Amino acid sequence: MAVLISGIAEMMKNPGGLWEILILKVFDFIGNYGWRILFFTVCLKLVLLPLDLFQRFKMRKNQLITERIKPQMEKLQQQYAGDKQALAQKQMELNKREGFSYFSSCLPMIVTLVVFFYLFAGLNNISRFKNLKEYVELYDAYVAVETVEKDKEFTVTVGDGENAQQRTVSWNVLKAEQDTLLATRPKDTDYKDENGNWKEGGEAQFNLDTDNWNAAYGNQSAALQRAMERLYADNIRSVAQKAVEEKYGEIRESFLWVRNIWSPDVPWKKAILSYDGFITNISDYKKYDKASKKLGLTIGQDMFDTMISEGTYNNVTGSLRSSDYNRANGFLILPLLSVGLSFLSQFITSRLQKQSGQASPEGGMASSMKMMMIIMPLMMGMFALSYTAMFTLYIVVNSLTTILINVVTTLAMNGKSKNREKKLTTGVQKYGRPDPKDL
Repeated sequence: MAVLISGIAEMMKNPGGLWEILILKVFDFIGNYGWRILFFTVCLKLVLLPLDLFQRFKMRKNQLITERIKPQMEKLQQQYAGDKQALAQKQMELNKREGFSYFSSCLPMIVTLVVFFYLFAGLNNISRFKNLKEYVELYDAYVAVETVEKDKEFTVTVGDGENAQQRTVSWNVLKAEQDTLLATRPKDTDYKDENGNWKEGGEAQFNLDTDNWNAAYGNQSAALQRAMERLYADNIRSVAQKAVEEKYGEIRESFLWVRNIWSPDVPWKKAILSYDGFITNISDYKKYDKASKKLGLTIGQDMFDTMISEGTYNNVTGSLRSSDYNRANGFLILPLLSVGLSFLSQFITSRLQKQSGQASPEGGMASSMKMMMIIMPLMMGMFALSYTAMFTLYIVVNSLTTILINVVTTLAMNGKSKNREKKLTTGVQKYGRPDPKDL
């Protein structure tokens, strides 16, 4: 049976969502997942680049329209000073007539946010899958060695006191003896009818037969059980756990200073998850129905439940969690970068808007923008501390590319505006001032 359940990881298929397919299959030519998500993020940003450029173009166009119709707006403010509702209506009509677009400049931002949260869900699903698969691979390595060691003979003491005897025997032989003995123990089902009710005198007879069995074979059964436990603890578990350490060295997913990319880049969490951390991290995959449906597992529920039970997990990872692999998972570098770059991105955008001649918002809008400069970095920090280093790496790379794109496009637009102003000045000197709408 142990041989049959070894190799479960080979049965597991990847989750089938869009991001899962892209990251786990399309980009699988990059072995390290840290570099894979970095490359994937840059590619995703390039795909969304037309939306970013479109947004900045629309925002700049709206700003030029605002500057052009400023005298008309001031005239409307004087004309409808006592009627705010009419003023708002007239201002909207004027903006619409002049080509001012409210929605077009917001649409790319909405798409970007949808992609962000959709990708967030996808990366979390990948993390759950990878944490489970990594453990299953370690479990397979453990079971493969355990199976071989259980057939080897070791010297073990069976029994206690005067009944103790030294035997050179395998764990499987002791297990077979124990199973044979337990097969003779009375079963309550033999004393019940087909409806599960005690037959007449059945309960009393069952208790009597059980007491007689315990008196005759109870000590022998307990002695075999203790011998099996001693033999396993002294000779089998340590060898199997050593194989787990070697396997983890082959399959672990680290990235630069982060020891486990499927955990947060924080110093208060270890690279190897505790059982509670493991169960929390794999989320719904701890449920057999979910795991078998989404990951294609063909093993039975009892086998699956045993595999992810606390006792089995601690056996498999016991030596690993006390090894050199299990240090602090990170140093808060990625979370700090995610917060800092988020703030820097908004700060640079604000400065570039001012340098490009875009008017600064006033009143409630200005307060909202100041709040966003605080809320957005804090939100990024929350994501970075609560979820995997893989997702935080995406946030950092995405913020860096966004800053670079904003700087380059703003400088390009400023250069284009200066050329237009130069042509306008030259044209005014030679031919008189043109109609602003021609710009």
